Amino acid sequence: MLKIRLTKATFLITLTLSALLFLGGCIHHLKTDGQAPQVEGIFWQPDLATTPPSGNWDLLGVSTFVPQWSVVQSKSWFDHDIGLEKWDKNINLKQLQQKVWAQHILLGLAGEYDEKLARSNVLKLAEESKKIIENTKSIPLKGYYFPVEADPSWICVNDLAKAIRTLPKPLWVSIYSAEQAPEHLDFWLKSWLPSHTGVFFQDGVGVGTRTPQQARVVLEDLQKEFGKDNIVIVLEAFRPVKGGKFRSAYPWEIVQQLKAYEGQKVYIFDGPHYMNRMTVYAVALWYKLKY
Repeated sequence: MLKIRLTKATFLITLTLSALLFLGGCIHHLKTDGQAPQVEGIFWQPDLATTPPSGNWDLLGVSTFVPQWSVVQSKSWFDHDIGLEKWDKNINLKQLQQKVWAQHILLGLAGEYDEKLARSNVLKLAEESKKIIENTKSIPLKGYYFPVEADPSWICVNDLAKAIRTLPKPLWVSIYSAEQAPEHLDFWLKSWLPSHTGVFFQDGVGVGTRTPQQARVVLEDLQKEFGKDNIVIVLEAFRPVKGGKFRSAYPWEIVQQLKAYEGQKVYIFDGPHYMNRMTVYAVALWYKLKY
């Protein structure tokens, strides 16, 4: 059994390295004059299967960890006492910060698994988030992430703006668009986004909406209006399969995204579910050879 496993692992490693070298050309031609993408952070959607989170994402340069929610369905994923019931598995933020890839935590606040429910209760979630913030003041944090996602189809997006204004900074939110080349996305965002709020733009590659190159165009249009430091791209490290489900992106697929995002700060969604150790090793090797 062990021999079979080793054979399979060797095959996968060989296949991955061959694909990566094919993407970049021969090794002596692999180096580029382009500015490397800065893989700064990893998202995590807490669930029982991936608690506690573990990985080797620091090999990609990751030092910021973003737990998408502290509280979901009014239950806490962390062991801090905030007056709410806890999930069967929970983690300690101070212990989490001891991980190399989680030296800095951008703490996700209160959210819901269901997007429609989250949007309809956005002001209530902001109130719950205030309690989370109050009870984590003793922990040094990079900032907060309010996990109610927005796109141009949300008619009542001003409710999100109201919620954001009640929360302390630095604060980040995320946006997406179901259109391949959305027109006037910058005007839409400017119409409601409170000042001094950071924005994560989901690249849409993982759900099949657009290519990495098309995502780069949308990103740069937003950055022209809001600044490069205020709009950061989220690399979706998954791909759609039949039945409405998703698989982990292959290393060479992630490489294509990173190549398109040269010179940009990048956060990956999400590490514990879609970026296993073998994938990280492969992408890190390509990165080292490339830059």
